[in-house]
Amino acid sequence: MMRRWLRPALFCAMAGLPGVAAGVTDEPAAPQPGLFERLRDEGRLTLAVRSEYFSSSRSLDDETGLLGAAVEGRVRLELAAGVEAVVDARLHDPELGGSGSLDSVLRDGYLSLHNDRLDVRLGRQIVAWGRADGLNPTDNLTPRDYTVLLPYEDDQRFGTTALRADWTLSESLTVTAFTTPYFQPSVVPLPAGYVYLDSRPPRTLADSELALRLNRAGGEVDWSASYFHGYSLLPDGTSAGSVGGVPAVALHYDAIDVLGGDVATNVGRYGLRAEIAYTWTDDPDGADPTVKNPFLYYVAGIDRTFGESLNINFQALGIHVRSWSDPESIADPVLRAVAVQNAIIDRQQRAATYGATLRISHRWLNDALSAELLAVHYVDPASTYVRPLVSYALTDHFKLAVGGEWYEGDPNSFFGYLRDNRGVFLELRWNY
Repeated sequence: MMRRWLRPALFCAMAGLPGVAAGVTDEPAAPQPGLFERLRDEGRLTLAVRSEYFSSSRSLDDETGLLGAAVEGRVRLELAAGVEAVVDARLHDPELGGSGSLDSVLRDGYLSLHNDRLDVRLGRQIVAWGRADGLNPTDNLTPRDYTVLLPYEDDQRFGTTALRADWTLSESLTVTAFTTPYFQPSVVPLPAGYVYLDSRPPRTLADSELALRLNRAGGEVDWSASYFHGYSLLPDGTSAGSVGGVPAVALHYDAIDVLGGDVATNVGRYGLRAEIAYTWTDDPDGADPTVKNPFLYYVAGIDRTFGESLNINFQALGIHVRSWSDPESIADPVLRAVAVQNAIIDRQQRAATYGATLRISHRWLNDALSAELLAVHYVDPASTYVRPLVSYALTDHFKLAVGGEWYEGDPNSFFGYLRDNRGVFLELRWNY
């Protein structure tokens, strides 16, 4: 794998060496920038080397004191008029010197064909929908890795191999179509003590996912309406006996249909946002505790910037579950344990779940220093997540980030389930 990456990189570096001007002149030819320098100056190339320390893993294990490193880059090449190739890749070792393997992630890797009205992308790509802050009921197309040991929310995203087309109807209105037979689920922390058997939908055209979105942007009121037919990014479990004397859980990904929309506008210095989605599943009557129930999920928020640098964002959210029944009331202890686990991951422990988010951010020293506090709280069962994060640009190329994650709540609550992952983290990053 590394040889395949190094050969084109060396070729590009050699091709970008300064050349010698033709002809004879009394003045020496000015050195020409290499290919890497040209791509960087045009904003088409970014490279980064990152080293990070986490006091605890984000998986449900006893791993502590993890020192890792990552190399990542993104390049956008214009192959011909209206033809571009985009590659965004990362190599990450979360535990240097440990027993863990080197993770390679192709976040984006697609070919784009476009003109004034149509943009078609084929290949690995991240497609993020929704206008709410962080919690997006309509964001069902591409997955996240919730266990990755990197500090920023965007680090969790990775792409799915798909075909996407954006058709511009007017200056502010766009229609997007998305389809893929290559379903790719999110990676979530799962409790130890079980053998997990992962069962994914067949990769056939008949089992392809499909999504459509009508999006308005650039006006006084921005909004979108969307429909998704595919599979849940989050797994549900079913008891599968035992493997070698260890209890086994078969993970599956429910077929779902999602109808949703979002809206955003500004009133003076206040920003107003709302997002809502209704999800149909294969268990409309709530008869199967191993399949999530249909549910309504909405988020509404307000934010304001004070001065030039302080922003406060508050959101309220709700999840209403159709045909809900209490998983704790199941008589069979094995089925009950699986059903409770499913309800925690799906946030279906109650017929109605309410919560709120708060994000406070500030910048100083011409944006060289920034701080953010994110808090998420669910009311019943009560659980809370708090993440402070401070970053400082030491130079034009080096950036330091320090933060922490605090989970609070009953072990059978959404964030209390992750209490063992409390900890602090530190990252030093070099950007090219």
